[in-house]
Parts: sequence; C-alpha cells; structure tokens
Amino acid sequence: MKVREGHTHSHTSIVLLSLMVGMLATLLALYGYQATAAPPETGPTTDALQLNKTLPQIAESTKPAVVSIFTKSTTPSGPPADMPPELQPFFRRFGMPGEGGPGGPLPGRALGSGWVYSDDGYIVTNAHVVKDATDIRVKLYDNGTEDRQYEARLVGSDPRTELALLKIDAGRKLPTLAVGDSAGLKVGEWVMAVGSPFELEQTVTVGVVSAKGRMIDSGDARFRMGDILQTDASINPGNSGGPLVDLQGRVIGVNVAILSPGAPGNIGIGFAIPAATVQQVIPRLKAEGQVVRGWLGVTIRDLDGNLRDAYGAPDGGALIETVREDGPGAAGGLREEDVVVRVDGRSVKDSWDLQQTVANRRPGEGLTLDVVRNRKAERLTVKLGDMPASFANDGGPKPEPKAEPGSQLGMGLAQITPEVAAQRKLPANEGVYIAQVAPDSVAADSGLEPGDVIRKANRTEVSKVEDVTKTIDEARKNHEKYVILRVERQDETGERQMITVDVELAG
Repeated sequence: MKVREGHTHSHTSIVLLSLMVGMLATLLALYGYQATAAPPETGPTTDALQLNKTLPQIAESTKPAVVSIFTKSTTPSGPPADMPPELQPFFRRFGMPGEGGPGGPLPGRALGSGWVYSDDGYIVTNAHVVKDATDIRVKLYDNGTEDRQYEARLVGSDPRTELALLKIDAGRKLPTLAVGDSAGLKVGEWVMAVGSPFELEQTVTVGVVSAKGRMIDSGDARFRMGDILQTDASINPGNSGGPLVDLQGRVIGVNVAILSPGAPGNIGIGFAIPAATVQQVIPRLKAEGQVVRGWLGVTIRDLDGNLRDAYGAPDGGALIETVREDGPGAAGGLREEDVVVRVDGRSVKDSWDLQQTVANRRPGEGLTLDVVRNRKAERLTVKLGDMPASFANDGGPKPEPKAEPGSQLGMGLAQITPEVAAQRKLPANEGVYIAQVAPDSVAADSGLEPGDVIRKANRTEVSKVEDVTKTIDEARKNHEKYVILRVERQDETGERQMITVDVELAG
C-alpha cells in the first residue's frame, strides 16, 4: 500500500508538473504570437497621421496672410527685359497676363502673389512682379467674403535679390506671417507653397526642400542669385512672390522661379529666395526704399582645382580678373590675378561669397582684404564705393526726374562724356542725352526714352545741355506749339537709328 500510495503521488506530481509546463508554454506561445501578429502602432503610422492633421492647420493659418497682386505695366508681357536671354528658356520668373472677367485681373494686367509682412499693411513680393508697374492692386483674403482690390504703393524694390515691398491701407490690422530660419532648414523637410498659380487664388501645394545653396547664374553679374532653396512643392506662373512656409507656418522662402525647359509649368524643380535674405533686405527697403550696396569695381571668378594650385590658394577664394582703373579696388591696391581669401578675417570660399560680403556693406566702409599675389600673402585696406546703377540693376522707385531749368518737359538732361557713354552704353561719346523721363510727362507722351541722344533741337545741332534748354525757352517765348528733336537711339541689336520727335509745349 505504501509502495502504491507513494507511486500514485509520484504520478500525480508528474501530471501537475506537466500541466504547469504546458500552461507556461502555451502562455509564452500566445504572447509570442500576439507580439508577432499584432504589434502596437509604431512611429511611422503615428507620424503620418500627425502630418495629415498638421498640414491643414498650416494652410488654414497661412492663407489669410497671402495676397494676390495685380499690376498694370509699361512693358509688354513675356520674359522680363532684365533677364539674360540665356536664362529665359529655363528660368521663368512668374507673373502672367490676366484674362479679365469678374474677380480676375483686368485686361493688360499681370497676376502675382505676396504675403503680409506687418499688420499695418506692408507686403512682400518679387521685384519682377512689380517691375515697371504703373498701377498696383492687392487682394486680401482675411475677410472671407470681401472681393476688393486695394491700391498699393511701391515702397522699394531690389532686383538683385528679387525682393520688393509694397504698402496698402486696409483700414484694419492684417494677419501676418513670421519669418523663419532658412539657415537651420534641412534637406528633406516638409514645406508648403501658397499663392495664385494660373490665377487660381489661395492654392496650396506641399513638398520637401530638395536642396539648399543653389545658384542661378547667367554669367552676367547683374543677374546672379545664390543661396537659393530648391523645392518640389509645385509652384507655377502666378506663385511668384508667395511664401514657402515650414511646418510651423513660418516663411522660410519666397517663391521666385522654376526650372522648366520646354514645359509650360512646373516639373518638380522650383526655387525660393531664402528667409535669411528676406531678413536682410526687407527692413532696409522699409526704412530707406532701396538697398545701397558697396562696390569694389572688379570682376571676379571662382577657382577650380587647377587655378587653386596655380595661384597658391588651396582653400579657394575669389580670383580678381579685371580691375576698373577708376574703381575703389584699384585705389586700394587690388591688382588683376590677386586672389581674395579673407575679408576682415573671414574666409572667402568663392566669388559669390566675396560678392555677397561686399554687397552687404555700405559705400564708404573700409574692408581689410587678405589676398594671395604671386603665391605670396598680402594685406590691403579698401574703401568701398557706391555701386553704379548699371551694376546694381536697380528697378526700385526713383525720385521723379526734374527737368533742366526752362525745359519743363519732364526729362532730365545730362552731358555725355566718354566714361558716361561706356558705362551707360550710349550711341555717342559726346553731346546731350536724356538721363530720366518722368512718368505721365510731355517727354514720356512724346515717346522719348532714357538713353536717347539729342542731336538737334529745331534743326539746330546741340552739344551741351544749355543748347537744348535754350532752344525750348526760345520756342516758348515765341509762342511756338512744339519743338522738333532729332534723337539718336540704339536698339537691342546694337543698331543705331535717328528718330524725329515733335514735343508739344504746354501753355
């Protein structure tokens, strides 16, 4: 009995142990199965859902501060006249002719975009959107049912950076967009473009930052834009001047161009002016109406590997190719084939770096330049000059020209010297030329243009400004109704032509 009893207990213990092991194995198996078959929600799914909520929120907060801009221009539609021909087939700086109709631009007007910089009505857009505009109107969207265009004043324009500032009086505080940090932006980050592509107002598109530090360079110093953001967010004609915002709704770029060889619209490569440039330029336009830049009076180029070796500048720099004899660089001792490697102790990487450093300084400021000359280090001190208008490509608002005493025709006359002729590319090296023509003046209505060279006034040859003003004064005294001017003009192909212009005398 004891033996059997003891044997029975052994079997019972084994059965219980087996049951416990089986239950444990079952629990482990079930846990393992559940962990494999039904994992908890992970980052990508949660992030995607959050992004799906964030983007509409950004659009909702951004759109009320984005505007449409309508302009009437003195120039025909098409690529801007200041855009180099080699860029026109590829880089389309937006602003398209309007078709008219309710709610749309009037005939002869162009459509662009912009955004509210400050609640008192300052608005940022592109310089080419308002170039040569005689009438600028802005449509707001902060009052949902309002369908009104506000008259805008051009505060200032800086074609070198493609930025312009407008001012409207809306009679209320406007919603604004904050300017973000483009320097801290990373390639691959989400961005949103808002504007009026093809007259489709308040359009939102989304993409990522495709690249940073792009250069739009025609080979012409008057049109070179660096540090440009590239995005695949769809931007098209009409988006120009509108904001590119980050996931916090801050402006990190201003849409300016697309790469579109042979295509009518976006192919996924768009460009925006970085917020860092906005922060630098817009306050100066607001305060002064223009951006006055320093000038060295030199032409420069980058150093490739061979040139770095040849000139003894292994870390790069900017090679001085030519030096204007009358420029501040020459006065400071710069020579051809110098390589500028540092400005005020800061390294110069390439020609764009030097160009931006100089352009961001004011005329009269002194710079300490470290250069490599004949493979030896030199240190120079240069006092910057004022960049000539022909290099600044300044399309900003200008004071209304004052006529010379006695002329009262709305044209500013100036004497031609060989230096002036070379700088302004005039068709003559001496005589009198029209420096400025005031809008809505007698001179403008007669078809006279800046750069015209006056050869005769009332059939009398002229060589000095006084010759022209004297002829006009005498015609007035004799109660003549008009003055005949023989004008020499050079067209875009370089051909010279003589034009006869009859200018009516008021009163």
